[in-house]
Amino acid sequence: MSNTTAINLYIASLNLLQNNILRYTYIVIFIAGNIGCFLNVFIFTRQNYRQLSCSYYILASTFIDLILINFIILLRILNTFNIDPTQTSLIICKIRMYIAQAAGVLIRIFIVLACIDRWAMTSRVVKRRAFTNMKIPKILIPSVIIAWCLITMHVPFYQDIVNHRCIITSTNYTTFYNIFNAFISGLVIPMLMIIFSLLTVRNVRHLQQRVHARVQILVTTNVNEQTVQPQVINKKSYDYQLSFMILIQECVYIISNLPFVVYSFYIAITSSWSKPILQTTIETFSMNIIYALLYLNFSSTFYIYTIASHTFRKDLKQLLSYNRFRSILFGNRQNIEDVSFTQDQIRMRTRTATVNMP
Repeated sequence: MSNTTAINLYIASLNLLQNNILRYTYIVIFIAGNIGCFLNVFIFTRQNYRQLSCSYYILASTFIDLILINFIILLRILNTFNIDPTQTSLIICKIRMYIAQAAGVLIRIFIVLACIDRWAMTSRVVKRRAFTNMKIPKILIPSVIIAWCLITMHVPFYQDIVNHRCIITSTNYTTFYNIFNAFISGLVIPMLMIIFSLLTVRNVRHLQQRVHARVQILVTTNVNEQTVQPQVINKKSYDYQLSFMILIQECVYIISNLPFVVYSFYIAITSSWSKPILQTTIETFSMNIIYALLYLNFSSTFYIYTIASHTFRKDLKQLLSYNRFRSILFGNRQNIEDVSFTQDQIRMRTRTATVNMP
């Protein structure tokens, strides 16, 4: 067997392995991601969470997760079955890259905003705590979406179909794009996450004893012979549970994002090099595995929260209880049907009693 034949066999085996890994990984991401996102929406739209400004950033990132999963991940699943619309449709080719870039960064930005919100919530400074006002996310979320979509408008212009492949056609833009991605996703966003996470942890440590003492006073203090309402305590509990959930999510993101950052810098440096086909194949394999890991992170938010927070698990159990979940999906229709059924029974019994009267 010649050296060329051995290389070709190795490349074919690597491509087959890559296709099988990606097919099943993306199918799992697609199914688990959709389930997790919808459960996130159900939980974070409940009253206990609607009172917290941080929940709005989580919901915003969840809705963008759904767009990413149901467009980008779906295209990648189809690609593993040799169905690739980006090879034949220039519009899909351009939109795919644009959505992948814009949505991927927006999800991270909203997590950063959630972290800043937690830092402001735990701060002793009143002006900082004003950032947790419910009006702030309602202004920031659409503003950030519009601004980032405009900033990334350059992405589709350098995408084209060449030899039945949707690729970036400019070597210079490839270098710029990878440096831009690595700088935003690998340096700016993780640094903001780390800084505000450390500040939040410091604030929580400073406030822990004081908050504990205040809670004890609230519980034992009576006003007009009535115990102070426990909603204040409950709200604090949800506040700190959300802070912990966000911190865990950021740690997972930073760790899973490291391979992507390293690869982006590597491609930016070597994009103009002449590479043998074996090296190109190995790089493509590495790139696809790294992207699968990155998308796995985007679809795992719900599962991270479930593992990290006992309060979240408790709310999930309540949500998944049959009657409660049915009432969320179908409203009060079941209650109406039960009332109608009861009324029909009463009428039937009345008629029967009337007929049987002497």
